[in-house]
Formats: sequence, structure tokens, C-alpha cells
Amino acid sequence: MPGALLAISMAFDTGYSPLLLFTIALSVISTLVIGTVVLNLRRPEKEERHRVERLYQTRSPQLKREMGVLLGPAIVPGNRIRALQNGDEIFPAMLEAIGAAQRTITFETYIYWSGQIAERIGEALIERSCAGVHVYVMLDFVGCDRISHRLVERMQAAGIEVERYHSVRWYTLGRLNNRTHRKVLIVDGRIGFTGGVGIADQWLGHAQDSAHWRDMHFRLTGQVVAQMQAAFLDNWVKTTGHVLHGDAYFPHIEPSGTQEMQMFISSPEGGSDSMRLMYLTAITAAERSIDAPARTQGGGAPPVAKNSPGPSIPLWVLLVSIMSKILT
Repeated sequence: MPGALLAISMAFDTGYSPLLLFTIALSVISTLVIGTVVLNLRRPEKEERHRVERLYQTRSPQLKREMGVLLGPAIVPGNRIRALQNGDEIFPAMLEAIGAAQRTITFETYIYWSGQIAERIGEALIERSCAGVHVYVMLDFVGCDRISHRLVERMQAAGIEVERYHSVRWYTLGRLNNRTHRKVLIVDGRIGFTGGVGIADQWLGHAQDSAHWRDMHFRLTGQVVAQMQAAFLDNWVKTTGHVLHGDAYFPHIEPSGTQEMQMFISSPEGGSDSMRLMYLTAITAAERSIDAPARTQGGGAPPVAKNSPGPSIPLWVLLVSIMSKILT
């Protein structure tokens, strides 16, 4: 860019014709535009075609061992999960957890739009920050463009650290399409929430009409919450350079249930290959049925494809699929 400006400046200084100057300027602008488009559309990862042979069934210990080492973090025991349907169940559970926070809250979302629920979540975070809880909020620059600037200012005035993921500048246009679609809330390093819901009034209610959206979220406790905290820190450290650590963020966690789970992430730098491999490995090992829920908006139940009654895929396999898709 400085070199291009220097070339234009030299052209003016040497008294070239206006037509030549226009041609030079047009060439420079065209080069910048084409370069930006190429950088924005190129795929950082090479797509691979996987061939997964069926060597074992879903309940085989070998499947669990391989899923635990091929895809990233280990599968950890002692977890509990509660599925939450639509805003009527999701937002009260999140607000209750935020209100009970004692030490830390880490929160990352792709959607945070002005409205009723945005104010309620914001007020809850502000109240806890004023009470001495360390609160960190990561907002996607594009997805959260409709958040109230006044609310953000109030959060910051209350001591909340608010960061924008990949703010758009002229020199960062090449990563314009690199957004965070992660939706995670971790309270005291012990309770985690993740799922499909954004912070907007469209998710309020129970998908009673086309103006209110259907979605699922999950409340988790157990060792897998530490992996969720690591997912939040992945983008936080990249954006701020500030590593949050210590027992306020990664406390010792006693078993809270019987579920075995793992959480892994993907980004433009890597991870989508592991996600595809996870899906193919789980599908290949299926014995009796494959349930394939699809996210929908508005009323009506989400479609489910099913080969036979009675799913036989262990819940931890389904949760690996759900969580990995969420943390993209």
C-alpha cells in the first residue's frame, strides 16, 4: 500500500498526463480489491476426502479410545448435561447461573442484539461485576453490530472487559469472513452453557410463531467445562494476548454425573477436518439408527431422519457431534 501511494505521488511529480495517472490509480485500486477478495475467499485448510472403514460398533471401547485421541481433547468422565428448549428454558437458566457467580464469568457470542433479553443479560453481568466478579465478554464484530453501544459502555464502566472479535479495518479485510460463531458461557469454571441461541429477542418465548425462533442450548457441569473454558480462551488470547488462568478459571471439579464427553473446536486455522472425521467415524459405527436433527426457525418440530425405532448410539457420541458443531 505505501509503495502504491509512492508510485502515484511520483507520477504526479513527474508531470504525467491525467489519463496515465488515472490508469495507474485504477490499476492500484483493482489490485487491492482483487487481493482482498482472494484473501477473504481462500480456504486456509485443504479439504480432505476421508475413507472410514467400519471396524467396530458404537459401544466398542475402541471407538471411544480413538475418538478421544484423533479429534483433540480427551473424552472425560463425570459430566452432567441438561438440554434446554427455546428461550423460555434457556434464558432463565443462564440468568440464574450468572446471578450465582462468585469469582469469574467468561462469555462469548456471535449474536448480541439490542432488546429486552440483551438488557437483562447485560444488567446481570454488570451486577456481578460490581459485586467483585471478574467478567470477560467476547463479541463478534459483525454478528454483534446491533448491540446497544450504551449498554457496552455501561458494561465497561462497571469493570467488565469487553472485546470485539476481528474488528474490521482496511488492513484486516482479508479476514472479514473469519467470524466467531461460538456461543459459550462459563461461570466460575464449573458451569457451562453452549448451544445455538443468540442474545436477541427473536429467541424469547417457545417458538410460538414465525417471529420467535426455535433453538437448543445445553447446561453442563463436570470436567468437560474446563474444555469449554479452553474454547473461550482460544479466541480471547488471540484477540487480547491476556491468558486467564488459575483456579478461578480452571478449578478442581468433582464428578457431577455419569456422562463421558469431549469438546473440541474448529476455526479457519484448523479443526474442521477433525469435525468431519468425527461425524464419519460416528456414522460408520452406527448399529440401528441415526438421528439427524436440523436447526429450524419459527414454529414446528425440527425434522428427524430415522431408520428404525430406538436410537442405539451412546449419548456421549451424540454430544460430541452437537458440541463440536456448536463451537465452530
